[in-house]
Amino acid sequence: MVSQSFFLLFTFVTVILSPQGLEAQKKPDFSNYEYCVTDDGTFGLYKPKGWKVGTQRYSNGRMVFVSDEKNLSYVNLFFQESIDPTLDSVQFASLTLKKVTQQLPDIKIIEARSSKDRMHTVVKYQRTTAQNVLVEGRYSFNIKPPTALATRYEAPARHFGDRVSTLLTVVSNITVLDDQTYQKLASQRKGGEPAILPMRETSAPDNTCRLLVPEGWNLLAAKGAAVCSSPDENAGFIFTTQGFVARSRIPYFDSSKIPGLHYEYMRPVDALIVASRHLGSSNHRVIERYPNPSWAMEASAFLKKQVDAEITLISYTNRRGVPCIGYYDVLGFAPDNAGQWAIMPMGFWAPESQFARYLPSLIKIAESFRINEQWASEYVRKGMAKVREMMGKTSSMMSRYADEMRQSSLAGHQDRMKSSDFTSYKFSTYMRGEQEWVTSLAGGTIVKTDHWGLSVGGKTVVEGPPFNYYNFQGEKYGLIPVDSSREVFEAVKGY
Repeated sequence: MVSQSFFLLFTFVTVILSPQGLEAQKKPDFSNYEYCVTDDGTFGLYKPKGWKVGTQRYSNGRMVFVSDEKNLSYVNLFFQESIDPTLDSVQFASLTLKKVTQQLPDIKIIEARSSKDRMHTVVKYQRTTAQNVLVEGRYSFNIKPPTALATRYEAPARHFGDRVSTLLTVVSNITVLDDQTYQKLASQRKGGEPAILPMRETSAPDNTCRLLVPEGWNLLAAKGAAVCSSPDENAGFIFTTQGFVARSRIPYFDSSKIPGLHYEYMRPVDALIVASRHLGSSNHRVIERYPNPSWAMEASAFLKKQVDAEITLISYTNRRGVPCIGYYDVLGFAPDNAGQWAIMPMGFWAPESQFARYLPSLIKIAESFRINEQWASEYVRKGMAKVREMMGKTSSMMSRYADEMRQSSLAGHQDRMKSSDFTSYKFSTYMRGEQEWVTSLAGGTIVKTDHWGLSVGGKTVVEGPPFNYYNFQGEKYGLIPVDSSREVFEAVKGY
């Protein structure tokens, strides 16, 4: 019964992520991007059309920088080929920022953090441009002996959140080219355009979605979800859901018996990494990560429940041992009362060394993805009917449960009353000094002794001290003392 709720939840979100819903997201318009190789053949990258690119060589490294038309949004990558083996990312950051401060004396460090192994350091900063515009930026320093990499990107502070995904797209696909790679790319390019894999539009077997699939690539698609990957699985596109199970909030319902990944709720990107590890990936490192509040608010309003959204750029080693980079938008849905929750990732991945080459094709695949709107509408209709049916069953079950509780409470009350009556009887007979005896003859006649004597059937037969309850010795006369149990008491009193 519970699992149906996630199928319905998935359908609701597919409506959000239909072509109309995708346009509402604060994502780059990839149709306005272009691939370029720097004039010196050092770097290959994919950038928004109209953005400017420049490079600079150093004795120990190379730099590439990309900026928009107004020089307000900026990306910079500095690659060092050979470093001091004792250098860590904290020292690398300190040395770099000293040089940057000489050029930008008004730069203000807001936050800095490093990994435990000191191989990765991130710095958040602000500065004011010559045009008096407050700029916010990030610096990332990474050490991988014998190389080091410093990545910087910035944008006007008031627009930083909206431009993050564009900046990350540029950062994630910058590739350092060797001479052989440059010559190969140059031979593939025609009219300055990148080479895109030949594709054809393909529908899911159940006709619930469709997308462009490169020749020779694999496609797994059903119920509106799709995973399209290269033959070696090292590159691909994904739009799917992944379910998790947390602790149940329903009394007497054990969610641990529900099959699936058992984890308490966590942020979408963390859950994506956990799910990826279960599929065989390892060495995950979050390069960049940002909340996506506009998408979260839209999804929450539509579903009328809590939805989290994040954008991330992750490096990892896939199950075949290939270092990859992935770019993902991830929705996270809070647990229901039964403990079930889910994430919905949408994004693409490729080998680190070939990300720039694959990116144009991956973006074209992502742009082509479509949900069958007629199927989604029908699925929602059936899902709502199922919800109404489940609500009816739940209402009936809760009614029966309440009735059983009332009956149980009444039975308990009645039992306590009976126990109280018996206790009162025992106490009162003790206080009055009464003792009952049964004769072994004459049909088991009941004889009672008390302070005044001996009686049968309520009539006094013998009076005097020898026959009161503490002097009378009935055993001598063939009488047996009676100590009434609760069962006997209730049988006699007619309960």
